[in-house]
Amino acid sequence: MKKCLFVLGAIFVVVGIVRQWPLAGKTYMEFIEGKGYLALMLGLIMIVLGFSVPLLMGDDEDS
Repeated sequence: MKKCLFVLGAIFVVVGIVRQWPLAGKTYMEFIEGKGYLALMLGLIMIVLGFSVPLLMGDDEDS
């Protein structure tokens, strides 16, 4: 579960960055209204959940 979240999160982050490219020179509103913003945020959330899985499930085997 943990590895699955990391892999899917990384894929979403890469897709989000590619769709937002170029990142430099954008205002905050242009950035959050861009095409890749949702994928980027979803990927980051999935990566954070990947770190949290052992804590949420009480699974100490992977640590």
